[in-house]
Amino acid sequence: MSDDRTAETQQNSGEPTAAEAAPETAAAEQTAGAVTPADQPIDQSAKTAQEAAQTGAVPSAGDDAPTPSAPTTPAPSALTSATTSSPAPNPAAVAKRSTPLVPVIPVAAEYDDAKVAEAKTFGTVREDGVVTVQDGTQVREIGAVEPGTDVDEALTPFAHAYLDLAAFLDIVEQKLGVDGNTQADLNRILEQMRKNMKEPKTVGDIPALRQRAHDLREKAKEQIGELEKKRQAARDEATAKRTRFVESIEELVATDSHRISWKKAAATMRGMVGEWKTMQKGDVAIDRSVEDGLWKRLSAARSEFDRKRRAHFSQLDADHAEAEKVKAALIDRAEAMKDSEDFGNTARAYRELMDEWRAAPRGNRKKDDAQWAKFKAAQDAFFERRNADRKRIEGEQKENLKVKEAILDEAEALLPITDLDAAKEKMRGIEERFDAAGRVPRNAMRRVEDRIRAVRDALKKAEDAEWRRTDPRTRARVEGASSQLHSAIASYEEDLEKAKASGDAKRIEKAQAALDARREWLAVIERSAQQLN
Repeated sequence: MSDDRTAETQQNSGEPTAAEAAPETAAAEQTAGAVTPADQPIDQSAKTAQEAAQTGAVPSAGDDAPTPSAPTTPAPSALTSATTSSPAPNPAAVAKRSTPLVPVIPVAAEYDDAKVAEAKTFGTVREDGVVTVQDGTQVREIGAVEPGTDVDEALTPFAHAYLDLAAFLDIVEQKLGVDGNTQADLNRILEQMRKNMKEPKTVGDIPALRQRAHDLREKAKEQIGELEKKRQAARDEATAKRTRFVESIEELVATDSHRISWKKAAATMRGMVGEWKTMQKGDVAIDRSVEDGLWKRLSAARSEFDRKRRAHFSQLDADHAEAEKVKAALIDRAEAMKDSEDFGNTARAYRELMDEWRAAPRGNRKKDDAQWAKFKAAQDAFFERRNADRKRIEGEQKENLKVKEAILDEAEALLPITDLDAAKEKMRGIEERFDAAGRVPRNAMRRVEDRIRAVRDALKKAEDAEWRRTDPRTRARVEGASSQLHSAIASYEEDLEKAKASGDAKRIEKAQAALDARREWLAVIERSAQQLN
């Protein structure tokens, strides 16, 4: 029972669990004296194990559950791992704790023969009846049977105990995989695994079982760490929430007097104390010193708000009188410009007046609205006349566009250019009429300019081509090249005749190739000369 009370104390205080407790406790339990499997049967409470398997919870018993006596001769259904002997449970402690600390290892209704056979390979029975298991690199004695007992029969209960222990880890894994475990639950699971996995009296791959138990312990510790973080996060969040509330009040008080909505701000300040009390009651408790410091800041902010409010409304009356004077002067200037015909400069002047109006101090709401109406009426009168003038100009530009499109159709009819001189003469008249047609709407400017530019570019290309064709230097170069090629061809014809006379096939082939190349060059030159003519 002392282990149970220690585990419960650790669960409530957040201290290390029994699995991580001082070595003295483990040493004491190890020296409590091991007994044979016949001294403590595995089926301590089959009902509890079945209920645990159905609900997915980790069943608990062991130190708090009395161990029924068993026959001295091990039987297949009776042999299991030995545990330390325990005192009789305290009824008061059992009633106080809803979940026992050490679980009953679940007993399977049936065992997989293959798994049982595999587990038996790790155990042996000596001639004196002592049962041993290969536990990693060491051989441990885990129990005893009557000398002469069949080895397979003797090892079966120990193999069953191994599978039961594996089933216990399955339940632990299932429990750890379910959300909602408390720290007390996780500490209890750690203690259960510590007791069940301490030199188990079973036959099987015990190192693998220990590794799995180690992984599950690490997972449980990780979940405990997460719970600790959440608890600390809740305290931090409560502190941060109070701090944000105080800072929001301080920020409100620090806001410029002309930008505060005084009606809303006053309502916020009236509800400040009630909001604070609600957080005190509903949130996690925070450090008293921190809470006192935050409350003092709130009290100081409330006093500053009252002082600032009185000063603001005193200054506001003076500001309203000054604002009325400034805006009256702006209205006079706006009304003086509303009949101007200089639309461009006057529009810019009105924009500057508008900037001055925005920069002017705010006045009394009713007076401000009345002055704004007079200012806007003068502004609207001017811009209505300007918009009417713009509509007139837009109408003229649409008509100009129709004229220019007709002129463009006439210009594009010159393409392709066959008579350069006639095309140039017509284009001069087209250009004059195009420029005289006037401006077109902004959205059509690019399209119109692209069309007239295409005709201009075609005319320029035709002029360049004509100049190249009639250039005397070009003609002279063509004629000179033709004369040179004629002379060269005559020379190569003589070479070919000489080669034929010699009967040398290679010489004939070479002379013929040279002659054919010069004839091809001459053909190209003659075509160029024809084009120039």
